[in-house]
Amino acid sequence: METKIYLVRHTQTVGNIEKRLTGRVDFEVTEEGYQLVEKLTEKLKDIKFDVAYASTSKRTSKTIQKLADINGMEICEEEDLCEMYFGIYDGMTWEDVNTINPKISKLHKETNEIMQIPNQETKEQVTERMYRKILEIANNNVGKNILICSHGVAIEAFLRKITKVPFIAEVEKYSQKNTSLNIIEFDKKNQNFVITMLNNEEYK
Repeated sequence: METKIYLVRHTQTVGNIEKRLTGRVDFEVTEEGYQLVEKLTEKLKDIKFDVAYASTSKRTSKTIQKLADINGMEICEEEDLCEMYFGIYDGMTWEDVNTINPKISKLHKETNEIMQIPNQETKEQVTERMYRKILEIANNNVGKNILICSHGVAIEAFLRKITKVPFIAEVEKYSQKNTSLNIIEFDKKNQNFVITMLNNEEYK
C-alpha cells in the first residue's frame, strides 16, 4: 500500500505581507490568505485523507481545517512541525532587523539561511526535528494519505535533507510560497522519502 504525504506551507498572514520573521509568533490570516485556502481546498477536496497534522501555530490549522472537515478528521497539532524560532528577532520586521543588525540580512542573501540571531534555533535543529517527526508520522500511518501543514523554512529544511540539496543551491526551486504543495511518497521498508511534486502552486 502506498503511503503518500501532502506537505503544505500555511496560507498568507499579516506577518507575511508585513515582511516579518514569522517564526513562533503567530499572525492573523489575510483576506487573500483565506482565498488561497479556498483554492487549496478545491484542489485537494477529492483526495481521501486519512490523517491531518499541523504545527501548534494556528495559521497552519486554519489552512487545512476545511480539508479536515471534508474528511471528518481532527487535526493533530505537533510542536516539532513549527517554524524555526528566530530568537530575539522573532516576529520583527526585516526592516527593523536590518536597522539593528544588517549582518543577518547579508548572510541570508549570501547563504539562503537565517542565522546568528541571539537565542535562535539553528537550521540543523529545525531539520532534525522536522525529519524525525515526519518520519514518525509516516511510520505510524503506512498505506494512508497524510496531510501535513507546516512552515516555509521548516518544510524547506526537511525537503533539502531528503534530497541532500544544500540550502545555497536551487533557491527558487525549494523556497516555499504560501500554500505551496509538496507530495512525498514514503517507502517503509527502506525508510525512504521520494518527492513526486515539489513546491507546486499552479492551482492558484
